[in-house]
Amino acid sequence: MPVVDYLYQNKKFRSKETFKTEVNRVIQSLVITLTVLIVLLGAVFLGITSENAQKGYALKQAKLLNDELKSENSDLSTKVNESTTFAKVEENPKLDKMTATEAKTYITEEDNLVN
Repeated sequence: MPVVDYLYQNKKFRSKETFKTEVNRVIQSLVITLTVLIVLLGAVFLGITSENAQKGYALKQAKLLNDELKSENSDLSTKVNESTTFAKVEENPKLDKMTATEAKTYITEEDNLVN
């Protein structure tokens, strides 16, 4: 049977902590963790809130632009309708230069007679 040499290992001595110091260390780490979480959640909340405000502002600006364009469209439609009225067409000097229409009868009284 082989001989096994057992070497003595230097054990690191742990410093024993009292329960009070361990509890204080855990409480301190919890307070730090909660503080970091609160700060991060606050930053995320502010970011989302400001993003929503920016979207609301952009929506309001788009609505104002839409109303302005609708008003301009209405004004242009009114101008087009006024310029194409029959009175305006009759006042046009090009109308006087046009040749008169010929009176053509496509159906005569003889065509209307029933035999």
